[in-house]
Formats: sequence, structure tokens, C-alpha cells
Amino acid sequence: MHKPISLLISVIMLLMLACSAVANLPFLQSPPTNEPASAVTLIAPTPTETITPSPTPEPTATPIPAMRIASGDKAILNGEWEKALEQYENVLQAGQDVEILAAALLGQAKTHLLAGNYEQAITNLELLIAAYPDEKQLPYANFYLGQSYSVVGRHLEAAEAYKRYLDLQPGLIDAYVLNLRGDALVSANQIAEALIEYRTALTAPGTLNPLDIQFKIARAHAALGDFETALGVYQQIYDQTQSDFTKAQVDLLSGQIYTALGQLDKAYALYLDAVNNYPTSYDSYLALVALVEAGVPVDELNRGIVDYFAGEYGVARAAFDRYFESNAPDQGAARYYNGLTLRALGLYQAAVAEWDIIITTYPEDRFWDRAWEQKAYTLWFYMNEYAAAIQTLFNFASSVPTHPRAGEFLFDAARIAERDNRLQEAAELWVKVFVDYPEYEQALRALFLAGITRYRLQDYGGALAIFQRFLENSLSLADRTAALLWQGKVQQALGDATASTASWELAASLDPTGYYSERARDLLRQRPPFSPPSQFDLSIDFIGEKQQADNWMKTTFNLPEETDLSSPGLLAADPRMMRARELWQLSLYEAARAEFEDLRQSIQSDPIANYQLAVFLSELGLYRSAILVARQVLNLAGMSDADTMNAPVFFNHIRFGTYYSDLVIPVALQNKLHPLFLFSVIRQESAFEGFVRSSAGARGLMQIIPTTGEEIVNRLNWPEGYTAEDLYRPVVSLTLGADYLATWRDYFDGDPYAALAAYNGGPGNAIAWQQLAGDDPDLFVEVIRFEETRNYIRGIYEIFNIYRRIYERVN
Repeated sequence: MHKPISLLISVIMLLMLACSAVANLPFLQSPPTNEPASAVTLIAPTPTETITPSPTPEPTATPIPAMRIASGDKAILNGEWEKALEQYENVLQAGQDVEILAAALLGQAKTHLLAGNYEQAITNLELLIAAYPDEKQLPYANFYLGQSYSVVGRHLEAAEAYKRYLDLQPGLIDAYVLNLRGDALVSANQIAEALIEYRTALTAPGTLNPLDIQFKIARAHAALGDFETALGVYQQIYDQTQSDFTKAQVDLLSGQIYTALGQLDKAYALYLDAVNNYPTSYDSYLALVALVEAGVPVDELNRGIVDYFAGEYGVARAAFDRYFESNAPDQGAARYYNGLTLRALGLYQAAVAEWDIIITTYPEDRFWDRAWEQKAYTLWFYMNEYAAAIQTLFNFASSVPTHPRAGEFLFDAARIAERDNRLQEAAELWVKVFVDYPEYEQALRALFLAGITRYRLQDYGGALAIFQRFLENSLSLADRTAALLWQGKVQQALGDATASTASWELAASLDPTGYYSERARDLLRQRPPFSPPSQFDLSIDFIGEKQQADNWMKTTFNLPEETDLSSPGLLAADPRMMRARELWQLSLYEAARAEFEDLRQSIQSDPIANYQLAVFLSELGLYRSAILVARQVLNLAGMSDADTMNAPVFFNHIRFGTYYSDLVIPVALQNKLHPLFLFSVIRQESAFEGFVRSSAGARGLMQIIPTTGEEIVNRLNWPEGYTAEDLYRPVVSLTLGADYLATWRDYFDGDPYAALAAYNGGPGNAIAWQQLAGDDPDLFVEVIRFEETRNYIRGIYEIFNIYRRIYERVN
């Protein structure tokens, strides 16, 4: 929740005074960087506390209860339920004015709601509504009461609570609350009334997905027996969407309605549409089951494909066998998917035989190149027949050298050869890719890998020639600096210190803030990776920095001197801003972010609005969006990544903030991780967005997969009553993530690269990569098989060096 600035002034000023008093004391100094242990293990005990950028006017006395309210609100954001409850209880026991008491009671109720103590939340909220009917917390109390009632099954009461919120706060976030009220009414079997709410929500302003509401409208009409309208809405969804999965869902739901109406021909037509056109959807599998149970003939090829994607491999295989027996025409597709099915069943040789039939019999088939690909992949990954896999891919390129995928297949052959430690062959294949297929998108990367492979073979002369060739053909600064860094590495191996120094100096100057430039700079200084500054200070002079940034804005964008940059300005009246602030207040963070992002996209060319929004979002706590908006201001100023380091420090304190420092610093020190290192990892993982969820299911600040989180919790025996939802609590995510990172740091004897690789790419892979690279961190990065993990480590390295540059203090 956004903390009123007036309630935080004294806290901020006290912290700033404390920061200035301790900033240069010896305990802020990290241990010397020449220790044999990895730099990631270096500790700086209790650095200066971070001040999150916020306006700090002249200090005034802040009442203790108000400070406790602010502390409780901050604890809620951190996910520290016990601390929040303690702060609010202290306020309630103190017996202050009604506004403070109402705020404490609301905070207490909200904490119980978020912690899953729903009955206690209801008790607090009902007390608040009865005792303080005239306080500004009343709308929020009713909203939280609606949420709490819904969870415990008191749906009609939830709907009434949501209605009271709408009566108290009309026209603000109606779409969101009407949608929730409609859900409550459906659960209470008040379908007709729910339908009204959904239709009103659909037309109200907001960023809700209209298709989601349309599905609810269609289901409501179906529940009321108005099947014609329901079918019409489903047809609208089908026509509007581009998603195969949504179309399959519509087919299934519409088919079920026609089945209930006894119009089986129409139902089966829809089921067949799903099966024949959207085979990867599970809804298509359900449609297939309905067809099979009804005895409706289904094309055996499509039936097999649907069964395969549903994981029903046995019945898929039987369907393909029937298809082959019928001598149906599309043998290529059937053989291809039958091969995938056989492989899923563990019948690898039989799978390869299927793909061989396509290769030899159906050279014009659309699955022909994919048959080669799957054969090679199966030989390598499942059967450990590396040589056969390499030969398969090489044969493809040799037989159809002009095929669009020939270069790709040769590249993959080289990768398999490398994994089989056939480095000479791998290097030759990668050079062949570059020479024979210069238009292939990975051709230049192939040349670079050939150089790395020559280096691993200790063929330094060959490696040097390849890296020079790579440099001459490189257009991007990142590629050019990579070439120079590795030229320096080769020259160092050859004993030519003068040449290696010259290469690294050029690399360091070419792309400041880029990974290879930063790495070259560290090599020149003989500084281990992730070495922290000897002294650093996290305090912020907000007033001075903000004034400097204001002046820079006026000069850079030729703004009139009287331009007001101290507030959101016109943005405050923007409906998206108003909705977003209310949604954030209600802890509907994802919905709030969507509104803010819609606003951000609309002001991309306006430097004043971007600046105002960046300041506002950084104060609010939506840090990822604040980072993006602050960078957009610098983009409008025409600044490159390197240039931004010379921008007013105010921008970089937003872009590379030490957010959640009250949590980060203790867990960093507890796990012997340098705080700046941990800040860098968090920024790479989530950009300090605690409610974010990845496509792979990773959650929270440290992007932890629920199963991994459960393993760590079992080891730590904390927190009590853990569920996967706890990963959205910053205190939990940071504690578990830091522990997990430190665990692998220790396993790899302090190697930060291997620890990061284990965190992102999996421990088993990190072990294999470390075995290939030995103790060479630069080689470790290049032998990483996953592009995502390679970019992950390089990204954190860049971020860490920026953090070091911003917060380092030199006597």
C-alpha cells in the first residue's frame, strides 16, 4: 500500500541522519578482494539503510501511532504478517484518534485476509464498519469483506459487500468490482443478477480481458437456459480470438450445449472442428472423447494427434496403426506423429524407423525436414548415439545443401560433436556453417564458437585467427567486444601480455556497461568476477538529487523554468492513473500494473509525463514499471546505455534501486552474499516486482518454482504452513532465494558463475558446464548450452557492475 508521505517524513529524516553518520565507518567496508574465496562470498556488515525515493520536505514531528501504521503497511508489502499485526495492535492499544484507529483496524484485517485468516479478517472488518461508519477506510473495508466472504462461502454477503463498495466509490474501478460481484452472485446461484453485473463490467473502462467476461456471460445464459444467447456469445468469442486453445474451448462448450438440446449433429460438428483444427488443446481431447463415446467416426490421423498431445500415447499409437492399415493419403504426418508417440513410449529404435520411412519415401512431404531433425535428436538425446546423430544432420545438409534449414542442421551437428568432446570436428563444422551458410542467422555465432573450441583445444594460433575473422565480420558492439576479449585471452595464453592488455583496453572502451567490456575491465584490473567495492553507501539525498534531475530535465528538453515537476501533474486526473491507484490500494497489483502500463504506453513521447510517472511509481512501490519509465526519459534524451551512467544520479537510483533493502541486506549477510550482488540478482529475476509470475510458473522477487520452494522450506522448516502463494511474499521469496543461491555457491566452492547457472539452468547442467570450463569463468559462460542461462549470467554481471559504479564510495 502507498504510504502517505506525511506519515513517513520523520522516519525518512531519521534514517537519512543515520545514513550520513555511519556511511564511512569501517564496518561498511567489504573484506579485501584478493582473498582466494570467490567475490560472491564477500560480506559488508550492515550497510547504510536505503531511502526509497520520496518527497522529503522539512521534518515535522510524526506521531508514534502514525509511524506504526506506516510500519505496518510496509510490513504488509514485505509479506511480514506477524510484524504488521504487531504494529497495528500497538496502535489499537494506544487508543488514539478515530482516523488512526480505523486505519489500524483496516490494516489488521487486510493482514489477516492476505495471511489466509479469513474469519478473523471478517471479524475485524465488521467491527470497523460498525464502529467507524464515517471514516475513509469504509470503502476498502467493504471490498476486503467481499473478498473474505467469498473465500468462506458466504457468497451473497460478498456480493452485498462489493455493492456497498461501489456505492461508496462509484465510477472508479467499476469493471473490476462488478466482475467480482458477478462471480459472487453466480456462486450464490443468483445468475440473472450476475449477468447484469458482467454485462455492465464489459462496458466499463478498464484493462480486464473482455473475452474472459464474455465466457462468464455465455455460461450465465446457459445456466439460465437461454442457450441461443449463450451460443451467440460463444460464436462472438470464436470469431474474435486468434488463440487455437480458445477456439477449441468454444467448440467444446458450444457442443455441450447442443448435446443438452439434443441437436447432436451440430454438437458433433463442433467437436470435429476442435479435433481436426486445434489438436494441441486439451479441450480438443475432451471433444474427441465425446465423439468416440457417441460412436461418431473420427479421422484416425487427427485422433492420433489429439491423443498424442493429451499424453494418451497407447491409444494414439493404436489410432496411427489403424490409419496405416487404411492406406490413407497423409502418410508423412502419420509417420511423424507416430514416431513422436513411439519415442514417448520409450520405443526409440521404432521411432527412428518411422522417421526413416519419411526420409526415404516422402522427400516432398511437409514433415520431411522435421523427420531428419527428430531422428538426430532421438539418436543423440535418448540413445546416446552421438556419431549417428551428427552423421544424420551432416547427411541432410549434404543431400540438400540449399535447403533453408541446412545451416541450422550443421550448427546442431557441431553442438552435438562438442557435447561428445569431439572438439576438432565441432570447430570444423562451425567454420563450415559460417563459410557455406553466411545468411543463416547463427552463422556469426558459429564462427565465434569455433574460436572458443580452438581455445579449448589449446590451438591458440587457430583461435586467434578465428577471433580476428569474427571481429572483422561483427557489426554489433557486443560481438566486437567479445572478439577483443577473447583475443586478449588467447594472447595471454600465448604469453603476450602487451597484446592482451591492448585487446582488453580496446574492449573495455568500446561498449561500456556491456558484459564483455565490463569483463575486460575486470581482467585489466585483475579483479575477480563480482568483486564488490571496498566501500559502498546506499543512502540517497533525495531532495538534492531530485532538484538536480529537475534542472537537467528543464535544460535537456528546453522546458520553461516554471514547469512543475514536483507532482504527477496532469497524469493525476488521467482515468488510468486513478484506477491504477485504487487497484494498488486494494492490493490488486496485477490489475494496477496493467492500468499503469496502458498509461505508460500512451505517454512514450512525452518526457515530462514520463518523468512524473517514474517518480510516482518509484514512491508507490511498482518498481519494474518505474525502471522502464525512467529509462524512457533517458531514451527521449537520446542517451545510450553508457551515456545513462552520466545522467543525473536520481535516474539511476530509480533504475538500479536498492528496493526492499530492509529485507535484502539481512538475508544477504545471513547467507554471506554481498548485498549488491543480491540486489543485482533480484533486478535480473523480477525487476523488484514481487507479484510477478513467469510462463514457467516461477513466482515472486526471486522467481522460485513452487517445487523448489517446497524443497527449501522443508530444509529450513520455515515458514509455518507454507503454500506456493507464500512465494509472492517478499520476505519469503528473498529468504528462500538467498538460501538456495548460497547453497549452490557453497557447493561450487564459491564460484558465482556456477551458482548463478545452477539457480537459473539447474544444478545438473551447472555441474556439467563447470567440468567443461574448469576454473575459467569466461569459458564457463561460453560453454553454457542454454542461451537463456548465458544471457542471465551476463545480464547480472552488467547489472552488478552498474550497482558497484553507483554505490561505490572512494576515500
